Amino acid sequence: MTTTDIGIQRVAAPFDWDAIDAAIVDVGGIILEGFISADEVLQLNDEIDPFLASAGIAPPDTGSDVYDRFLGLNTIRLHGLMTKFPAAIELIGHVDVLDWVDRTLAPMATSQLMNAAELIEIGPDEPAQFFHRDNDSWPQVPRGEHPTIVNAIIALTPFTKENGATNIFRGSHRWDDDRRGHVEDAVQAEMNPGDGVFFRGDLLHGGGANVTTDEHRRGISLSYCVGWLRTVENSFLNLPLDLVRELPPRLRAYLGYEAHDEGGLIGLYENGDPANVLALDNEA
Repeated sequence: MTTTDIGIQRVAAPFDWDAIDAAIVDVGGIILEGFISADEVLQLNDEIDPFLASAGIAPPDTGSDVYDRFLGLNTIRLHGLMTKFPAAIELIGHVDVLDWVDRTLAPMATSQLMNAAELIEIGPDEPAQFFHRDNDSWPQVPRGEHPTIVNAIIALTPFTKENGATNIFRGSHRWDDDRRGHVEDAVQAEMNPGDGVFFRGDLLHGGGANVTTDEHRRGISLSYCVGWLRTVENSFLNLPLDLVRELPPRLRAYLGYEAHDEGGLIGLYENGDPANVLALDNEA
């Protein structure tokens, strides 16, 4: 394990997941070099490029000027990735990712959900994103020793200081609620295509400013939360049942097609297992 001059620990394959887990507990995040292969990066980009070229994606229009600026007026954000980009299925359901999620969130829940899988492409002249914690989506849930959400951002193009590499505040998961982040205290997750930065959702972070004139910083952000939270991405609407039926059972469960049992069942379908809606002959 190494530490760069900007203070982010990095590990290379073969990955020592015990050390990775310990680093995330300690400082909140770590970079895994070459988490996916060059061929996997190429396949994803080969599917993404023509989609973006033909889709005519407009800037965000949420009805809130503040939230539109938070998402980025020069930034492309897409959900429903498994429908748009088939290669995303393997990444979202990557066994090492899901095993890490299960280990990290197990103290807080008996099962987990995919909170959001998002393509994020920061364009030129995009200012730095507001610093935030992803668990800010649920302000009533207190922060504590164990996170309720975890994230992995996988680089599909170079992430540099100039084109918007993610700002991270090491150790900020332990900060008091009233402590604010200052840009001079942030470190940036500079990465090569295929690298991934794995971090707790209660870590203060934000997309960096893209000060270039012609570079687009592209990555896929994977977010997973405890099974008793409502997710940011509505996968029931984003992903058609015909697609879900073809997914591995473990990934279907992460999409909500499994009841959550925390002493009381939630997420039921007709008072039964939500997998029943898929007509899978009790496979799940």
